[in-house]
Amino acid sequence: MTHAQLLQPHYASMDLPMNKLANLTTQIRFSLELASSNLSKYLMLRHAQDQNESLFYHYIRHNIKDSLPYIYTPSVGDACMKYSYLNFAPRGLYFSYRSGESVSAVVNTMPDDIDVIVVTDGSRVLGLGDLGIGGMGISIGKLSLYTAVGGIPPERTLPVCIDVGTNNPELKQDPQYLGDKQDRVHDEAFYAYLDEIMQALSARWPQAIIQFEDFSNNHAYPLLTKYRHTYRCFNDDIQGTATVCAATIKRALLKAGKNPATSRVFIVGGGSAGCGIANLINGCFDFTDGNGVFLVDRDGVIFDDFPHLSDVHQGLARPASERPNEVTCLTLQEAIAHYQPDVLVGVTGVAGLFNELIIKSMAKFTATPIIMPLSNPVTACEVTPQQVVDWIGHDAIVATGSPFSPIQTGERSKIISQCNNVYVFPGIGLGAKVVNAKAVSDAMLLKAVEALTNFHCDQCSEDEVLPAIESTLAVSKAIAIAVATQAIEEGLAESFLPLNRSELAAVVEQAFWNPDIESVIGLSFPTNTGVSTF
Repeated sequence: MTHAQLLQPHYASMDLPMNKLANLTTQIRFSLELASSNLSKYLMLRHAQDQNESLFYHYIRHNIKDSLPYIYTPSVGDACMKYSYLNFAPRGLYFSYRSGESVSAVVNTMPDDIDVIVVTDGSRVLGLGDLGIGGMGISIGKLSLYTAVGGIPPERTLPVCIDVGTNNPELKQDPQYLGDKQDRVHDEAFYAYLDEIMQALSARWPQAIIQFEDFSNNHAYPLLTKYRHTYRCFNDDIQGTATVCAATIKRALLKAGKNPATSRVFIVGGGSAGCGIANLINGCFDFTDGNGVFLVDRDGVIFDDFPHLSDVHQGLARPASERPNEVTCLTLQEAIAHYQPDVLVGVTGVAGLFNELIIKSMAKFTATPIIMPLSNPVTACEVTPQQVVDWIGHDAIVATGSPFSPIQTGERSKIISQCNNVYVFPGIGLGAKVVNAKAVSDAMLLKAVEALTNFHCDQCSEDEVLPAIESTLAVSKAIAIAVATQAIEEGLAESFLPLNRSELAAVVEQAFWNPDIESVIGLSFPTNTGVSTF
């Protein structure tokens, strides 16, 4: 016989809109707490996004610090690796080179009003390599952040993945993989196909901002160079990373009581990210002679007499006259001892590269060394914050690319700032969009660096270099105003807007999308009622 017992009656005042909203957000939080892995938390939030975007974005905005690792790095990397196995609602636009479909016909299946497009070919996803169409997870994740902290309406965003094959042997042998299992097409066909796609996207949505994401090193710079003055586009891996990194370095140097103009910055990793950082730092730090950026690759510090330097490396190489006599190349440890840098940045994807000798050398030759291992995911990080503290104590300033928990040493807790592109790319895109900028110029990026450098945060601890992650909405708006102002001053703005900062701030605020809470709760929601943080 089945026995049933009724629960005691309880009146929860569900007729109050705020109570219903609190109940819904609590359900999301409990579901996340019950999820057993980062991937399951990612899937749970993606499901919430598919079910009700207003509720999803309301939750993310009020829980950005806890949610960020699950809607983007590091969890998105796991999702991209298993993309063909995951059951998602359809989201985004795929171009398949070998399908023979007309690019224009594919584009015309999408809605008319699109403001921001994120495009990837999945060839270099985070630090995980070629993940083919799994790269779509990156485009979706970036656009979720564009909406969450950049105020771009979700229905006006478009994630795009370009499938030109894969060179990943595991994907080729995986019967579940949904993409093209043939080798990636050769460069001539690749660039011709990208031309066709860019023309079609621009013709369909002429005022949309296009962001390139996770293209391989050998394609990222050429694509940016080719398109940046023709289309409204930028590359987040190169320019977004450079912007947040330059601002982080400047804030860290000032925090350490050092003059940025007389500092020396070692950037270890000569790929697209490292070169982008070096170029932008050279543009915003007025370095004195003998100081500045030192680009380091597997052969050590790059000098201008090295054979076979690319055009990008040639422009960043140090003068050969600065090299010690009778030395062909300098290892990283030798270079640190000789040049005594203030800042050590890692963008190599080589876990453990900054070993104990390297870190102790930094502490030996400079007071308050600034250590920035930026490689993602955590398993590719050049050094962990815990290792830095174990080796040289708390005096170093540390910022990382991946999220790390605070370090506890006795009664001391050291909070680690995450040098995350989420601080900058939503504001760059929003600022360019509100004035319909014809291009994203270097000067606009420099203004973004300045805005983040000067942003004051009351919530920061003494260890944090960057504003608290909870401040990202305010940071995005500040960057958007700075970027839009510069676009107007350069004559790149197609929309007529006032130069007055307060009026431009009002325009940015008006353009900033907010979740439709009335649709979430299904009841009238008074506009003068404040929304609590749940």
